[in-house]
Amino acid sequence: MKIVVAYDGSADAKEGLRMALTFLKETIDEIILLNVVRKREEMSKEEEAKAVEKAKALLEEVAKEVKNGYKVRQEVLVDFSIAEAILNFVEQEEPDLLIMGARGVRPDIIRYTLGSTAAKVVNFAPCSIYIAKKK
Repeated sequence: MKIVVAYDGSADAKEGLRMALTFLKETIDEIILLNVVRKREEMSKEEEAKAVEKAKALLEEVAKEVKNGYKVRQEVLVDFSIAEAILNFVEQEEPDLLIMGARGVRPDIIRYTLGSTAAKVVNFAPCSIYIAKKK
């Protein structure tokens, strides 16, 4: 089984990865850790490069924990829309399952059950999705 884990370091994303490794451990062939850096109009090349390096470091740290027995790949994308980037990625990769958190790292949306990125991905993803929520 090939899974994509949209990972931003949020509690919900961590829970999604934990659940996948717990319940799917026998069936996973490949794990793709995906992070999308949100591009902004006013973002300089230097700011973008720093954000990409930070995302790569985050995924590298997680990959070290996951690598035992799994083929792990890390992907960092830069896009104006995180949801669109995830949707395009899973369309290309054709995973069996996409795992993502119900909400990202933004504290201002904590009251919502499902963040806007997750809601859009749920509505338009071409594959099965597991939405994780940390209790």
